[in-house]
Amino acid sequence: MKSLILIIALTVFAITANAQNKPKSTYTVGKSKVTVWENKKEGKYGEYTEKNFKIEKVYKKDDKWESTNYFNTEELLQLRAAIDKAINKEVVEVNDEKTE
Repeated sequence: MKSLILIIALTVFAITANAQNKPKSTYTVGKSKVTVWENKKEGKYGEYTEKNFKIEKVYKKDDKWESTNYFNTEELLQLRAAIDKAINKEVVEVNDEKTE
């Protein structure tokens, strides 16, 4: 009985932890991808949400998806567009909502 309770508790913990490890959103242009992660934090003035942005180039090599942080000129322009999309949705629109 104790082992069954332990298995259930570990399963609930794993499901909860896995749900918290999902990105908030992803913005892709060409091979360039910006992933947005949100973390709840406690600060001097209370709880707040911190956003982190991961940039990468994704590509397929030998039927396996790979990623890198090296970009050629064309891919760099795609990255810029993906970053612009992320900033517009995650920063500008959020700030607009706060001022309304």
